[in-house]
Amino acid sequence: MVELITIKTFKMKKKTIYPIAKLTFTLVVLLLLAASCNKSKNDNTIEASQGGVKLTLTESEFTGDLGTVTKASTNATATKPFNVTKEVHSGPFTITAELTENTPTSSVLKASSTKAATKLLSLRGAVKYRIVAFKTDGTYVAQAVGDASDPNQVFFGDKLQVGHKYNFYIFSLGSTTDDPPAVPTDKNMYPTSDPETGFTLNFPSFEENSGDYMYAVEKDVTILGGGVPTPLTTPLQHMFTRVTIQVDDSDAVGIFGQAGYQKGGYVSEVPVNGSIDYTQGSVYAPIVNMSTGQVIPGTGNPNAPNYFPLLNLTTTGRTVIVNTQGLANFQLRIAINAGSIKIGHDVNTGDAYFTFSNAGQGMKPGYSYTLKLRFNSDRYVNAANETRTANASDALYAVIGGYRWDRYNLGAGLLNPASGNLNGTSTQALHGNFYQWGQKAVVANASTSGDGAIAGWNNNVYLPANSWNSGTEANPTKVVANDPCSAGARLPTRSEYDKLISLSLSTQSGTWGDFTTLSNMPGYDAAIVLTSKKSGDINLMFPASGRRELNSGALSYRGRAGYYATSTQSPTNSNLSNYFSLRAAPFTLGSISGADKPIGYNVRCIQDK
Repeated sequence: MVELITIKTFKMKKKTIYPIAKLTFTLVVLLLLAASCNKSKNDNTIEASQGGVKLTLTESEFTGDLGTVTKASTNATATKPFNVTKEVHSGPFTITAELTENTPTSSVLKASSTKAATKLLSLRGAVKYRIVAFKTDGTYVAQAVGDASDPNQVFFGDKLQVGHKYNFYIFSLGSTTDDPPAVPTDKNMYPTSDPETGFTLNFPSFEENSGDYMYAVEKDVTILGGGVPTPLTTPLQHMFTRVTIQVDDSDAVGIFGQAGYQKGGYVSEVPVNGSIDYTQGSVYAPIVNMSTGQVIPGTGNPNAPNYFPLLNLTTTGRTVIVNTQGLANFQLRIAINAGSIKIGHDVNTGDAYFTFSNAGQGMKPGYSYTLKLRFNSDRYVNAANETRTANASDALYAVIGGYRWDRYNLGAGLLNPASGNLNGTSTQALHGNFYQWGQKAVVANASTSGDGAIAGWNNNVYLPANSWNSGTEANPTKVVANDPCSAGARLPTRSEYDKLISLSLSTQSGTWGDFTTLSNMPGYDAAIVLTSKKSGDINLMFPASGRRELNSGALSYRGRAGYYATSTQSPTNSNLSNYFSLRAAPFTLGSISGADKPIGYNVRCIQDK
């Protein structure tokens, strides 16, 4: 009995202990899990409180300073901004390309001791940028995309350890819509001697809002922690070159033949199209050394096409981005397409090319330039429209604004610029003939009837509106039977005279009398010289040869005024015609309505096109 009781007691004891042990084990496991969860939660809180990094993004101006940190030089020297002008010919045009370095301030001179001016990147809008974190040995850690318009963004709060040092590569392409391309996570910040180990930067176009590669590199940055974001403040530098291309329609500057003279330019009447031609190969997809932020020289996609179209260039300016690839011998070619320049009747017949390199000719990385294109076809020509010098014997025509004008009045004597008779004051031989409106016949010349009344003068010749122009004011058609101008020329319209006046500067030559009397001045030297506003060497002389009066044909106003017929009838009175006039005291110049058609005028012919 005793033995049995002992065994039973043992079993009962065993059954009692087992549940307690099981319970104890479960409790321990639960406590461990709770501790683990709490630790995980605390760890996350600690990581978040490390603060990460925060950027104050600014953008440096285009100054050519491509260092990762802008430093001032103690030996500052002032240098003039780069400027070079190149000139080519395309058909009748002289095309000038002036490339000028843009200084970061209004000052003409800039010193290297001055830090590059900066501005908040957010001024360009919500510009996207990418920040990449590396360990100090270049090992990849993390990357993120930011928005320049949000200054409160904090990055890598759970990735960076307090007290540790990291390197950062920040870059943007200037886009407000597309994220900058991601950096492959297997890339080291420090490439090997093989360029392919760098970061291939793909960008969609050469526009300022999608191809303006800007970068900043900060190294050995110690993470502060304590809930305070570590600031990154290095300004973004421009690696590529910015070029603003515009048509320059400014007037000529200075005096022709003297230092500082610059020919002016016209606005094309058709869209100006061209392209940027990269002779070194395509600049798409260059490879970047992320430890410096700079393009590895000579890298990029070599596939054609190697050009970027420039469409409808205007005076407003078109900004493009040029990747000079970090090459010392980089060449940039600007092409203007054939047929893209039309001024008056002049059209460029072939492509025009300008080549710029950074071997002393500009186009350096990180700089900003303005490229001004000036189109000018003003010139002296012969009957075959071949360009001539001013005093060539066959230079009988002057082209201003694309319209070819005779240099002599119709009927003038000694048509020979080599004689010098267009270089000084007028003479009687230059006055030419007088014509009644709508007729081909000569009714008088400078000496007819000794300035007096003409016997048999017809004062009742009122011809219809289409007597000299059977077309329109905008598209005139010569009436050969009535037009006194020779083959290939015709009477100009009022609009063509108006255009000539608007494109010219006027000066008086010779001795002028006032306009208070009809009597003639004794001499013949009074004249107006119209000089192209765009070309100081191209001009037309209009003698103040007076007019033949309505009722008698007598000469009046010689030396006081000049009157030149147009093919345009007055829009308000069919008995009147428009004429181009020049007067003195007070001097006036312009097309004036209201003169009777039988009055005798001089004629200056224009090319019929």
